[in-house]
Amino acid sequence: MVNWIAMLIGMLVPFFLSPFTVHHLGNVVYGIWILVVSSVSYFYLLDLGLRNAITSFVSRYHTLGVHEESKRVVSSAVWIRVAISVVIVLLAAIVALAFPHIFSVPPRLWYASRCAILLTALSLTITLCSGVPGAVLAALHRYDLLSFVNIFRAFFRAAGFVCLLRRGHGLAALAAWELVAAIVTGAALTWLCAKAFPDLRHFMRRPEREVIGKIWNYGAYAFLITMAGAVVTYMDNGIVGLFLNPIAVTFYAIAGNLILYSREAIAAMSNTFVPIASGFEAEGRISQLGRLLIRGTQASLLLSLPMVIVLFVRGRTFIGLWMGAEYAQVSGTVLQILLLNQLLTTANLTSCGIVYGMGKHKPLAMWALIEAGVNLVLSILLVRRVGLYGVAWGTCIAGVICNLFFWPRYMSKLLQISLPQYLWKAWGVTALAAVPFGIACWYQERLWAVNSLSGFFLQTAAILPLLILTASLMFWKDVTPRLRAHFSRAWSRA
Repeated sequence: MVNWIAMLIGMLVPFFLSPFTVHHLGNVVYGIWILVVSSVSYFYLLDLGLRNAITSFVSRYHTLGVHEESKRVVSSAVWIRVAISVVIVLLAAIVALAFPHIFSVPPRLWYASRCAILLTALSLTITLCSGVPGAVLAALHRYDLLSFVNIFRAFFRAAGFVCLLRRGHGLAALAAWELVAAIVTGAALTWLCAKAFPDLRHFMRRPEREVIGKIWNYGAYAFLITMAGAVVTYMDNGIVGLFLNPIAVTFYAIAGNLILYSREAIAAMSNTFVPIASGFEAEGRISQLGRLLIRGTQASLLLSLPMVIVLFVRGRTFIGLWMGAEYAQVSGTVLQILLLNQLLTTANLTSCGIVYGMGKHKPLAMWALIEAGVNLVLSILLVRRVGLYGVAWGTCIAGVICNLFFWPRYMSKLLQISLPQYLWKAWGVTALAAVPFGIACWYQERLWAVNSLSGFFLQTAAILPLLILTASLMFWKDVTPRLRAHFSRAWSRA
């Protein structure tokens, strides 16, 4: 339950904070803030895929009861991330000097933007180092503790932003608060990790070449995948800022943020599959991995389909009510284009978690790099011809090709599942369950006018039971045994 609450809060807090931030900073300053965050986010590439490596190895060693190996992995990972943090600070200083010139920042914002770059980079280094205890907690399946920390950080960060913006502060103050939030969160994760896994106490020792080599063999390909993902996720804002202007970044980021909010919620669930898959493989339970793939994909799609359908059909109306009428047409169109790929990406997030858990992510690196390259080339070519929409189409086309043609074939071969069976059970049945909801949403948009955001949510809530009903009918064979078991336990207690 805590995990679901954390996912919900992780979506709602940024959702309500975004319009507040945009209206207080203005289109130009908000666009620069997005460019600052996007630029610093590239430094996360230097993580070298360590988080998934730590989770995978510690989960496997914990399952086998080999705690000394877990200590070796965690100790080496901490030293690696400390070294990476030093490199990030040095690179951030260089980027801070060049940033105002690259993105045509107004002279009055040069100092603030440079301070924001440095402070945001420092917060990233804290996040990377505290990611080690976070990865250990994930390996132990202590997602309840991770969820509590994420909930606290979401509210803590938002409260600081609101106070600072109301008092008229700008870029540098927001970046400073990000650093404070990172420090507090990092301290909490470290303390909770020590409590949850006492065997890791006094784990700091000199890094071992053998362990570093083992981590690198796993993390090298994860690094390439992360690098490609960063290009896909953050390069769009950079291309818009480079070829257009900071105001255009604001319009694009409004749509892009909605995509990120919905994806992060599902990704939080799919990340739980990494340690589960590692445990299944360590125990030789390969058949369980196939069932995990199908059930996990069904759950991911059932969670994401309502959001995708509503935003695609009613995106312009929603953005107009959420951010303001001036953003509805442009940002709404960008959103519709990006959603074409978002649905397929969501469908494959479960696959991604399982592949990382099994350590079978090497082929993914090649495909991820191809997707990033195609995305980059198409976005640059199309932004010159179509403007803002061209960047979105570049991202969409590259993503659809990868998600539609590579992932399903690779997973069916890896887990020895029939491709048609996998596509039908995991994708087809779930998509059919959402068709009546989509039709109802389409009629709502055309026949039921709405004048407020609360009214929009009430309209959506009014047709959600239709999705629940059709999903229950489509998955009746799976739902019935669970209901019987639930009522049996309730009856025995009575």
